[in-house]
Amino acid sequence: MNRIRSLIVLGLALAAGLIAPAVRAAPPLETGTPGELRVAYRTDDKPISFLQDGQPAGLLIDLTNSIAERLGLHVTYVSTTFAAMVPAVRNHLYDTAAFGVLVTPERQAVVNFTSAIGYGQAQLVSRKSASLAKLEDAAGKTVAVTTGSALIPLLQQIAPRVTVKQFPNIASSINALVAGQIDGLFTGLATAERVVEQHPDLVATQTVESGVNALPVAKDRPGLLAALDRAIAAAMKDGTYTRLFTKWNPPTMAIPERLFSDYPGMPRPAAR
Repeated sequence: MNRIRSLIVLGLALAAGLIAPAVRAAPPLETGTPGELRVAYRTDDKPISFLQDGQPAGLLIDLTNSIAERLGLHVTYVSTTFAAMVPAVRNHLYDTAAFGVLVTPERQAVVNFTSAIGYGQAQLVSRKSASLAKLEDAAGKTVAVTTGSALIPLLQQIAPRVTVKQFPNIASSINALVAGQIDGLFTGLATAERVVEQHPDLVATQTVESGVNALPVAKDRPGLLAALDRAIAAAMKDGTYTRLFTKWNPPTMAIPERLFSDYPGMPRPAAR
């Protein structure tokens, strides 16, 4: 009888809020090392992901730092190539990547992707002395693309008569273009802007929308994927992404309109 009376009293106390019910601790996120987010990054893709004063820097580095802080994770960055990144995420060498990764059916077969962190645009760069106005004008010519980039099939689709030459990084592509060894370079819009700013003898012409950018996650880590999605949405809605985009891009670059539709209430940047 005393036991029954005690259970009744306990139940009444819980109902009245006098005793807090036990709260289960959230399970740790599915990362390779508990408490750590191991992130692949590029050293040459300014302003997205690059090496500055010996440290990872760029828009996606800052965004990843913000995401990790929201999730209570310490970030470790490891440099790698574009071609090696997706297989490495699949095989748990990295938890994700601070890359401008285009979502394609081929990549979706290998890894999952978070919600959008951007919408890619690519631009054609050539020498002013032999300018290519459009990709179609490059028929029979050679255009450089970074090895492993989803821009390769896009270029082949738009201009099938173009010869695609793959280079391991942007720097080697630029060197070949300036030296006249190739006729053009097809790269992300922000990178193209930087290239022509640094090389007055080069010009950027046709711009092509290349697709959705997102963070890759191994398919067997749905909990990590969901957590990243929540953190990305929070960073979009509280103005973090807008601030970082403004910090890392020139005034001529605008946040893609589709992001404002993806994240209602996302603040727009102040006029510059």
